[in-house]
Amino acid sequence: MAVKKSKFQAAKTYLSKLKLVYIIIVLLVLAVVVLRLALPGMVKNYVNKKLNELPGYTGHVDDIDIHLIRGAYAIDGLVLKKKTDPAKYPFLTIAHTDLSLEWGAIFKGRLVGVVELDQPVIDILATEDISKEPSKDSWTRTVKALMPININKLQINDGRFAYLDFQKKPNTDLHIDHMQLTALNLENVEKKGDPLPSTLTVSGTSIGGGHLKINAKVNVLKDVPDFDAGLQLTKMNLLALNGFLEANVKFDIERGDIDIFSKLRLTNSEMNGYIKPFISNLKVLDVKKDIKKKGGILRVAKKAVIGLFAKVVKNPKTKKIATIIPLKGNIKDPKTSGWQTFVGILKNAFVQAFHESISNELKGKAGAEK
Repeated sequence: MAVKKSKFQAAKTYLSKLKLVYIIIVLLVLAVVVLRLALPGMVKNYVNKKLNELPGYTGHVDDIDIHLIRGAYAIDGLVLKKKTDPAKYPFLTIAHTDLSLEWGAIFKGRLVGVVELDQPVIDILATEDISKEPSKDSWTRTVKALMPININKLQINDGRFAYLDFQKKPNTDLHIDHMQLTALNLENVEKKGDPLPSTLTVSGTSIGGGHLKINAKVNVLKDVPDFDAGLQLTKMNLLALNGFLEANVKFDIERGDIDIFSKLRLTNSEMNGYIKPFISNLKVLDVKKDIKKKGGILRVAKKAVIGLFAKVVKNPKTKKIATIIPLKGNIKDPKTSGWQTFVGILKNAFVQAFHESISNELKGKAGAEK
């Protein structure tokens, strides 16, 4: 009898322990479920807080979703706005962002991430002072808040990049639409002996229906990244630039197309390269139309004089005008930011290239008419 009672007591104890284990498991599952439900809101609040800590900016995200199984999370409706930006043109908007682990790199002993941006839009206003931008450390902290591990791959789908000037009349809107960008091996998981281990490819459609292509090799691990890049922008209709030309040089174009080819290398802050534009089928003077525009006869006279003092530099085989503008300079100026200097050199070179190409085309036409 005592043996039976002992066995019964042992079974009862076992069942009690088993029941306790089940209770603990259920509680753990419930805790995970509650944490999973609460986590998106917690991460959203954290991200919004970090976006608003970037000096001179305000920002927010609409929603965040967590994907624990694949080690990822997604952001919907990210907006980052400079405090001086008009409401309609925030600095950055991204419809959807996916941030995840790059599992292939884990097997190579590296913990790095992949970022994919759908429909990002960047609006740069002409009134912005690049020298007053937040420091590199401030941007780094903000990016780290969004992606705690280093980014090895960046993918942009259907992006837009625009330069806007609303101070001059007519307003200027220069942009690239439908931009696709792929940047690989940014953390040099592969090609460790290569001084430019990362690859960058960009494509898009410019204002005037031009086709943009960029291929580059990059080293983003340096304080000032090194790169070797080739750019081509083809079949761009110059009529799309009339707003910009009217606002800046007070004349417009009646007809014309442009192709631009560029090669650019940056090594240890020293920039070398060139911009080579080809302009064809150009016409700047339409007396009947120009006489009615602001400036009247003076406008017509200005266009005529531009064409009068011209020399022929046309390629007889292609019937196009070719101009080569060298790009050279050191962007490590202690008085300005490297980015500011870099943008300034490119801007001046493109303006010079465009100006000389138009002048040469006009010169060609003037010479042909003699």
